[in-house]
Amino acid sequence: MSKIKQLKQSCRFFMPEVPCVYHKMAGKKCPDCDRYSPIKEKILIIKLGALGDVLRTTSICEPLKDLYPESVLFWITEDNHVPVLEGNHFVDRIINKSNAINFVSFFTFDLVINLDLDEDALIFAGIVKSKEKRGFWYDSSGKIHCSNQSAETYFLMSHDDQLKKRNKKTYQRFIAEIAGLSEYGNIIVPISEASKKNAEEFAKRYGLNGKKVLGAVIGTGNRWITKRWPEKHFLDLFSRLDDFEILIFGGAEEKDLLEQIVKKSNLRVINTGHSNSIDLFFGLLNLCDIVVCCDTFALHAAVGLGKKTIALFGPTSSNEVEMYNHGVKIVSPAWCVCCYKKTCSTRPMCMELITPRQVEQFIRRVYFER
Repeated sequence: MSKIKQLKQSCRFFMPEVPCVYHKMAGKKCPDCDRYSPIKEKILIIKLGALGDVLRTTSICEPLKDLYPESVLFWITEDNHVPVLEGNHFVDRIINKSNAINFVSFFTFDLVINLDLDEDALIFAGIVKSKEKRGFWYDSSGKIHCSNQSAETYFLMSHDDQLKKRNKKTYQRFIAEIAGLSEYGNIIVPISEASKKNAEEFAKRYGLNGKKVLGAVIGTGNRWITKRWPEKHFLDLFSRLDDFEILIFGGAEEKDLLEQIVKKSNLRVINTGHSNSIDLFFGLLNLCDIVVCCDTFALHAAVGLGKKTIALFGPTSSNEVEMYNHGVKIVSPAWCVCCYKKTCSTRPMCMELITPRQVEQFIRRVYFER
């Protein structure tokens, strides 16, 4: 037998361009490796965006692997969302969207699950060769197909704000049903060893060890300004929490806001930075005992990390967010909540009606719950 034929290319751990993980870890040779695990199913997940939705879609990974234990799981996502999936041990291979068209045009899968109504995702799901498709896909005429009743309901809801407002089902429940699963698992938030070390050094530098640490995510990005809690409310809240160490988080779009809050606060507020990688952000967020945030990517990260979380809602649906019993949702008392408007002329805006005193009370109550 030729040496090439001795390579077990049907193994789940085989890589086309480099030795597998067990060769790297223990020097095992492919022909006589005792970790050989033949592939029974090849499964492709398509979920491109948004970033928070990609993260909370990882809740189907473990149930999928339980149902198909000898499968290889591929995932197509936006190029800049890849770091959310790196380190997720259930995902065998991550495919950048920019490379996906060649990938889906060539390979055949046993199961394709597209959970995105993005046009590129619908095209990928439409052209890929598969024994079974779940979720959504285009046919060659441009018509969108839905695989089951839950997919149809989700599709209709995405085109009707009133249906979305009346919905009581969480995102995780929806995607599990669309994917043909009876249950969903936890959100998977991988943190690298380098990120853990960075967080440890950060905690030591600021004397956080043994202290009560509150993480406050002040940003929502410029795309969703209506979801943001006002700067003055954060400052008021911080003035009430002199027994906590306070870390503030935001992205590049919140650089100035982060600096202003540190400058204006009458307590020590620690700016974690505006340009951290996703991995470093996960590590720093993991330092917190409790997190307060709006409906953002950070909310799903905090919940995935098992943090006690206070989530603030106004223009988006609180019902769709799964908290996994890790905290509470505070919904604005405004009559127009869950409008999904990205701009608003109503004054005061819905998020302004959530008071700092109310948030403080929930922080203290949830922190001391065991």
